[in-house]
Amino acid sequence: MKTGAGIELRWEAMLKGIHMQADWLRTGPDELLAQARELLDETPPRIYLTGCGDSHFAGIGARLAFERWSGIPTQAVESLELSRYELELAPAGSWVVCVSNSGRVVRTVEAAAEARGRGLKTIAVTYDAESRLAQTAEVTLAFRYDDPGFGPGTISYIASLGALYALAWRAKELAEGQSLRGCPWDTAGMADATAETVELSGPVAERLAATLPDDATIDILGGGPSLGTALFGRAKLIESAHSPGGAHELEEWAHEEFFCTRPGVTTIVVASPGASHDRAVEQLEAARKVGATTVAVSPDAAPADLVLPVATGTPEELSPLTYCVPLELLAYHYASSRGLTMLGFDDESRRSLNYHQIFGE
Repeated sequence: MKTGAGIELRWEAMLKGIHMQADWLRTGPDELLAQARELLDETPPRIYLTGCGDSHFAGIGARLAFERWSGIPTQAVESLELSRYELELAPAGSWVVCVSNSGRVVRTVEAAAEARGRGLKTIAVTYDAESRLAQTAEVTLAFRYDDPGFGPGTISYIASLGALYALAWRAKELAEGQSLRGCPWDTAGMADATAETVELSGPVAERLAATLPDDATIDILGGGPSLGTALFGRAKLIESAHSPGGAHELEEWAHEEFFCTRPGVTTIVVASPGASHDRAVEQLEAARKVGATTVAVSPDAAPADLVLPVATGTPEELSPLTYCVPLELLAYHYASSRGLTMLGFDDESRRSLNYHQIFGE
């Protein structure tokens, strides 16, 4: 289906992007780390990761890696919140990492301009090295991938994460005063884990999608890096299927959304290994006791009605790279099997209004 501004809506594009992720991980992070080493040579006192939508969720997912690897305090702050509030107290020399796949998101460009105007180190992370964001920032870390076509972002999210992890490792090198060999992780191993997760979770996600009602309410929970994954997973369900529900911080769910959880609600918990895994298990048990259909994104058995499997062995700080895959596949199968139109862009007035909101066009 074709819509305005030359956009063609094809579900194959989303699926292709999911399957591209493993191959990108084999070379993409190494290339980005090489760029980071050329561009950055001073240790920042603080690091801000900013963006909107998927780009912001990538920052939430990658924040732990920055702090664990470099020891530098790091915040993931949405672009408007950063530019209009948080930067007032930013210490001199801080990195402001502005993420936008298109490089055209108005609020992220605004954040880069405001940060640079305050004398901070502004770093654009984008697919388009000639974009407004790249022209506004002091330096640009540009990632590359073969464009699979328009659709809910998948490969773009992995590339954004890969760039952030490269920057996190460069921050570690600068903090320690030495260049360290290679990437901070086994890129071939992460690529293999992603490919394995696609194979493991694909059939399960397809079966789950088929059993859900057409008006399914789907909540996704996560803590730490997995909060970023939960937010990203919900975004794919919104963009693909316009489905009701929300993404919730793991602990806060018990204080609020628990009271709306009942039979007919599907509660998905991103149960990656690490500091909040025990609480993820407890929330699954609680959701199940009040009658929700419970789903765990996990490499192991879990107290849930269904497990969306993930390859084993991924450390918590890198878990966003693989734990997003089952949620992408669920969104794809849920929407494509019902013949839905992604983003509601069969309505040209909606598409035009949305582009004005985000890109100022």
